Amino acid sequence: MSDPFDLVRRLYAAVNRADLEGIVECYDERCDIEGVVPPGEGHGRGRAHVREAYARWLAGGRGALDGLYYQVRRVAGIETGWGWVRADWIAGWQALDGDVQRMAGYSDFLVEDALIRRHRTVASPLNTRETAAPPARPDQRRDYPARPIVGVGAVTFVDGRVVLIKRRYEPLAGQWSLPGGTLELGETLEAGVAREMREETGLLVEVGPVVEVFDRILLDERQQVRYHFVLIDYLCRARGGTLAAGSDVSDVALADPAQLASFDLTPKASAVIAQARRVAAEAR
Repeated sequence: MSDPFDLVRRLYAAVNRADLEGIVECYDERCDIEGVVPPGEGHGRGRAHVREAYARWLAGGRGALDGLYYQVRRVAGIETGWGWVRADWIAGWQALDGDVQRMAGYSDFLVEDALIRRHRTVASPLNTRETAAPPARPDQRRDYPARPIVGVGAVTFVDGRVVLIKRRYEPLAGQWSLPGGTLELGETLEAGVAREMREETGLLVEVGPVVEVFDRILLDERQQVRYHFVLIDYLCRARGGTLAAGSDVSDVALADPAQLASFDLTPKASAVIAQARRVAAEAR
């Protein structure tokens, strides 16, 4: 049985690729959409209406969020039934005449038989300052946690070189590693990777496939668990921004994967980079 969350993610991925057929395939023949295309406007029924509405919108402009139409911040279930899903997002669209519209909003989806039966969107204009501001980060204890903490990382190649950062704080303070950090409450894995890359390196990235999933447990001198992370590393592709050291980082570098010895990476980080190179080669 198809996961409704995955279906919603697939829809937004198709929109960001301007893949009209991929978009239409996500909807039921009898679907009902309200305020969807453009965000906050219009109403219609059926796949024919979906195709016409999206085709007109995509042909009239392009994505204005570093080439994307949507940046999805969260995909979550609504406790009114298994078929209901909510997505929170920022949308950006640049018309052919140069006019740019940015919206913040959410969409509710009723999924039946692995297709979208209802899709309702609520949106409002978003100013530039709000667009640039990162989401609030909840206070979460990293050392001696009550339970494992989920972390995300990014392996990003720029002209064949991999992006590395030097950690400012523990764990691994003063050491070179891959960019990444802890996932925030209500944040999707992909959104967390993109946020950490933006905050730590200044780069805007497209998050690709998972490279590696593993845990990292560090004990103190009393053999008690000081850190316990479950880490998911993704292959990413830079889409914009300027490489610069950001939060939690004292330095950034572009490293030749064949000359990583001088960065004294952990064996696991080196292995993840090697695996990411294989994943990237297979995706070509």
